[in-house]
Amino acid sequence: MPSTSECKYCGSAISSSDQNCPNCGAPNEGYVAETKRQIFLPVTIDELKEYCAERGMPLLKMRFFIGEDYRHPRAFGIYKDGKDYIVYKNKSDGSRAVRYKGPDEKYAVSELFAKLLEECHNRGIYPDGKFPENSAPGTRKRSGGRKTALPAIICIIVTMLLSAVMAVYSIHQHRNDGYYSTGDGTVYYHYGNDWYYTYDINDSGYWYEADEFPAADYDNYSLGESWDSDWGVSDFKQSSTYESITESSSSSSSDYDSWDSSDTDWDSDW
Repeated sequence: MPSTSECKYCGSAISSSDQNCPNCGAPNEGYVAETKRQIFLPVTIDELKEYCAERGMPLLKMRFFIGEDYRHPRAFGIYKDGKDYIVYKNKSDGSRAVRYKGPDEKYAVSELFAKLLEECHNRGIYPDGKFPENSAPGTRKRSGGRKTALPAIICIIVTMLLSAVMAVYSIHQHRNDGYYSTGDGTVYYHYGNDWYYTYDINDSGYWYEADEFPAADYDNYSLGESWDSDWGVSDFKQSSTYESITESSSSSSSDYDSWDSSDTDWDSDW
């Protein structure tokens, strides 16, 4: 069912099914297409994946690994092991705290889902629509007087300028993308500001996040932008890691742009 909130530009009532405000024409930030966001309370691992995908959550950046037994530090996750579902947290020192292990998938998913929402809420993001009382849509007092479409025009202009700036930034950010290796059998891939590594072509095509390249002058260890099967590792651009990164960056909202995983308390059990 469509929900009703308040247009942030003119204060008029606006439905989540309206792509633009019917009064001033401003873009509706709470717009939900009919084919989107069908899942509001996931009860299976697949539904939890879909819930996050519908809302454009960059799970790799958020350090949530759904359906995966991720073994590196700083991670929340859930996966199935035989008849049991495992919900876990990998602390900053690499040790693991198991939140739940048992056959109840619904309960396991609810545990990780609650933590996912908690991490979002701590950063002022509300994918579940449950805003704090003092910031919920509709709690602000409407301003009187003549309404105008000027805010919508300003919004469009700002959006166009931001898009141009982001395009230039993206080109600059990815100028050093490619494969690198120091010759020890490990191959690294530089994507944007991040490093990923792998060393086994049979490692399910997964590339792990690395803190940095092992040599400061990484330009001297470049293998180029194109993958070569002779290296004995999987192609980064065909990996599940790359798919996760690109899907997140293409669909995630600006709410998650400033997400910093270091803000999480990684030393606690949960």
